[in-house]
Amino acid sequence: MPMIALFSSGYCCSVGATAGTNDELTITEALCDPLIAMVMRADGVTTEEFKRLLEAAAHELKTKLANSINGGSKEQATRTPASSHR
Repeated sequence: MPMIALFSSGYCCSVGATAGTNDELTITEALCDPLIAMVMRADGVTTEEFKRLLEAAAHELKTKLANSINGGSKEQATRTPASSHR
């Protein structure tokens, strides 16, 4: 399958690279998706801005997952229990 160059930043991949293997796009695939590219252009969002947003969201999700696996996050540890109403 030929590469479709949508951005000059080098974040390009073959369109349909994950077809049949996964329902979610990787960050690289999202940066190359033609529909996402059209929305970004319409919204005035650069590839680098979108890449930073996706990477920050991925980092936050990984942190939350790690915290939940390790017995809860700091937020849960400092939260006061709700009072019971009788």
